[in-house]
Amino acid sequence: MNVWLRRLLITLFILFWLALILTPTLAFVLARNGQVQLGPSDGRHWRLFMLQQAEAEGLGLERGRPVAPPGDAPESVQCLQTTIDYWMWNGQGQATSYCQCLDATTGMIIDSVPPACLLP
Repeated sequence: MNVWLRRLLITLFILFWLALILTPTLAFVLARNGQVQLGPSDGRHWRLFMLQQAEAEGLGLERGRPVAPPGDAPESVQCLQTTIDYWMWNGQGQATSYCQCLDATTGMIIDSVPPACLLP
């Protein structure tokens, strides 16, 4: 067997094993805090959160990414496209996606929709 192929397979096995070993840690942090977030809320981020309501229980995954604001928007406008998926064990969750633009100077939400959010 090629040496580089063997090294690649060993590296992949180590990464898989590390992910498997860290799964209980992720579950503990998620149960303690209710969410785990990677990245800032106003930029590209991933957030895993728990739903704990009487009629709906499960996990949600929120992914946000910055998109270009509309052409006629001022320079201070920042837009974020957010997608949320659910994995439910009690009740139902509907996947959703939305865009939101904020004016960074005033903190007000802008009503215009960025062109990147109009694409399917």
